[in-house]
Amino acid sequence: MAKTGNAVGNNKRSRSGGGGASDNNNNGWSSDVHALRKAKHRSKVSEDKLLERDRRSALLTRDSKEKHEEGKLRLHIKRTQRQLDKLKQRLEAWDDVEEARLVQQAKEEEERIQKEATEPKKKRGRLGPETWKLKGAARPAWQVYDFDTRYVDPHQKAHEEAARKVARSRNIFAVCQGRFGCEENDVPQPHCREYLALLMQLGLLSMQSNQIKTARKAFLECIDLDGVDHPVTPARCHLMRLYLEANRPESARRLWERLPSTDPSVWIRYSAALIEYVSWKILEEDGSSQETAQVLLVRAIKTNIFCAYYLAFFDHFQAVMEHTDEIEDANESSPLEEAIEYCNSEQLGAWKGTEGALEWIQQVLKSVLLDGGLVGMENDKLTKSDLDWRGPLAKVKESHLLEENADLPSDEKDTCDGGNDNEDDEENEDDEESSAADLAMFATMFETAMEMLEESGQLSKPK
Repeated sequence: MAKTGNAVGNNKRSRSGGGGASDNNNNGWSSDVHALRKAKHRSKVSEDKLLERDRRSALLTRDSKEKHEEGKLRLHIKRTQRQLDKLKQRLEAWDDVEEARLVQQAKEEEERIQKEATEPKKKRGRLGPETWKLKGAARPAWQVYDFDTRYVDPHQKAHEEAARKVARSRNIFAVCQGRFGCEENDVPQPHCREYLALLMQLGLLSMQSNQIKTARKAFLECIDLDGVDHPVTPARCHLMRLYLEANRPESARRLWERLPSTDPSVWIRYSAALIEYVSWKILEEDGSSQETAQVLLVRAIKTNIFCAYYLAFFDHFQAVMEHTDEIEDANESSPLEEAIEYCNSEQLGAWKGTEGALEWIQQVLKSVLLDGGLVGMENDKLTKSDLDWRGPLAKVKESHLLEENADLPSDEKDTCDGGNDNEDDEENEDDEESSAADLAMFATMFETAMEMLEESGQLSKPK
């Protein structure tokens, strides 16, 4: 019996826990033990299963970088759309009296904030009876009973004010269509330009988010409101790029036919020439011929001679031009920068992907320079003087030099004023100097490329 008792006693479980952590400690599972057991478990699982598990975990992760950027872009689009709708509702019922009141109210609020910031806070006393807002039986009789001579019906007063406001209100979209960018008395600025800016922002964000229909709608509305004679926004340029990327030549044709033939945008003129060349040479469509294609090319060359040389001899310019990706959002006022941006954008792929397109431009240039011939129709003839690049390049340098000199007095004045703005003034001066240096650098590189091209004999007759 004693032996049996001893055996039973020897088989009792330990109170420290069976199968637990080693070293006979009572602290439970430690982090080292967990890590060790997890490593043993992973060693038993095959490597393929681990890779598949990691892949699924990455796909299901909500905070991945791509999804985070997509979410930010989506929120940005919604915020822009809300701002656009709010401003549109305001412009559809524009009231000059109400807008003047809002401006005065904002001015008074700003003055009050500045006054509170400069003056020390005063202890507020008890407000007088004139500020009390009485309700119910405590209200005076003249606010309640209509038999009092001082009684004014609030509903009747609001109705009369609403009728006067309706008579004063005007729909800016109907009255000022095509003139949203103009500085005229009947065009409320800066609200109209702000609306155009929001439309452009919505279109560009929609393009980035691959929402083609929304972007197209925004650009078309911007063109309608801005007009085609003297536009202040590049909506037509972005819409043309959108049509070419989406492979919609008919829509692109309707766009350039809607615009005047003197439109200075390189995106419009050279895209029109490319589409007409494809219609004539590649597709052989009815209504397109060599004459119509040459007319559009002549207009494009007269609009921007730098782009013509750049496209015709692209391989030569590519070896000389550097830092071309730094140019963004160039406009018609800087034809050299606009040409460089165009020739290094996605439009170059369309030209190089079209068989014989770049050679066609080169052939037209050489036929005028070497043979002295005329290309085009009666009203659109390309002469040798139109292919001069030194004069336009000198004008570009001169115009930017004048702009730089015009900014010097104000900069010197700001620097002499002293104060805490010296560092900001120095940063602005550095930015302007770098911008001017970049333009001078691009002009020098283009001039070098053209001189090397002339020395190679490609633009002159062989002796």
